[in-house]
Amino acid sequence: MVTNTMRLAAAIAGVGFLLSTAGMAQAVPASQARCALDAQSITTSSGLVPIPGLALIVNNGRAARTAIVQLSADMGVDAGAEVRVAYSVDGGSPREGVFGPANLANHQEFFEARSVIAVIPLPAGTHTVTPFWRVSGPPGKNAFIDNRCATLEVNTR
Repeated sequence: MVTNTMRLAAAIAGVGFLLSTAGMAQAVPASQARCALDAQSITTSSGLVPIPGLALIVNNGRAARTAIVQLSADMGVDAGAEVRVAYSVDGGSPREGVFGPANLANHQEFFEARSVIAVIPLPAGTHTVTPFWRVSGPPGKNAFIDNRCATLEVNTR
């Protein structure tokens, strides 16, 4: 005799089988996640420059969406200085303090992992978002970055 419990168990097993055989989905497409693992440095005279290796591309399709950009890095900053972050959308001028916190790092005794999140409204279509950095402080101050990653998320399903 087949009971309701047995029918439910069979249905759950069938769903599990379908899910286990479905293609794996990426949490974030490759164009929306980047890491760079080389050392870079800038000084106060460098001004605002792209963070090497972290430009991200997203396709919103036909809808405007709000993007979340997450940036993290191992950084070192000279005493008396800080690192500021800004974001450029589609090659436009980088905007500091518009999409989220601009202070990415202050001086610490040793290199330290730093992270910041930005919220950027994007119209429909394909867009490139590039994080920039600069050293804020007296002339001659430096900042160093090595391992760094950025992600750009517009949809979760």
